[in-house]
Amino acid sequence: VLWDKLRNKGFMVKPQEDGAYFLVHPSRGKFEWTTDELALRSVVFGASGNVVSAGFPKFFNGGEWADTDAVIAHELERGAAVITHKHDGSLLIRSVLPGGRVVFRTRDTFDGGKFAPLAEAVAREKYPVLLDPAFFAHGSLLFEYVGAENQIVVRYHGGDDLVFLGAAIHGDTQAVARYLPFADLETLAHAHGLRLVETYAWADTVRGVGEILSLVRDWNTAEGVVVRSGDGQTLLKVKSAWYFAQHALRWQVRLPTIARFCIDGGIIDEPTFMQKLTEVGWDYETATVARGFFQTYLQRRAVMERIKETALAFLTAFDADTAGTFNDERAR
Repeated sequence: VLWDKLRNKGFMVKPQEDGAYFLVHPSRGKFEWTTDELALRSVVFGASGNVVSAGFPKFFNGGEWADTDAVIAHELERGAAVITHKHDGSLLIRSVLPGGRVVFRTRDTFDGGKFAPLAEAVAREKYPVLLDPAFFAHGSLLFEYVGAENQIVVRYHGGDDLVFLGAAIHGDTQAVARYLPFADLETLAHAHGLRLVETYAWADTVRGVGEILSLVRDWNTAEGVVVRSGDGQTLLKVKSAWYFAQHALRWQVRLPTIARFCIDGGIIDEPTFMQKLTEVGWDYETATVARGFFQTYLQRRAVMERIKETALAFLTAFDADTAGTFNDERAR
């Protein structure tokens, strides 16, 4: 029943290893979220519903989620927030399954796909403690896998690495999963030789997200920063305008993506299209890049509407022509 409810809310539920585990993550078409769904960005449950692997919860850009904005604003005002660098790689989740098997997985895979052997190679060379099933067996460790051959937008030089971003403590259900505050991450990284994500000292002086945005807006070699609450439970992304534009041009501004966005959002006019793109985090300049694809989508939609009208007209005429002619509906 739980899995059916999640599927109905736009989540993918993928049984693993003959139903011993269930990987839950959002589908590509999930744009609407509720507060109780945020923890389900990437979770592996055991058959009994216990959490055995957990990634970060769903978190947003400034202005996308009012509750997050309010929490982070309060944390900045009281000087409790932590500001960390936002690396532009692939998130990997390191967990220990019941029985002692160590896995490195991505948000939407159970086995990590092509990244698992790459992560294991980095661990063997630099962080062998990560291959020890006795180490942090009660939770998941979260890393950004970066390297010259894993370019998203930002280009990295040098060897592959695992940047330590966070840690989730598993509970019996997703509702009780907790994330370590940054001070505990520092202790863990120092004790075990992990490469901890870099921090910025701005939290000592800035008192609002707007100030942070003004500092990162013109960055042209980095994605941005993540602002974390003091207790580690709330995160907010602040990205540079350069990154938004580059990421959109490389990954998002394609006709299938724009069409899917419009279909799922019921968007049929340009003002609504521009408004919805900005609501989900695109700045206005970036959104304008997608206008051409939107016009193509409208043209193709018009063609399909004409096809649909023709088909419906045919069915209507058929019903009229055959009314009362057949006693047997199957024969008709």
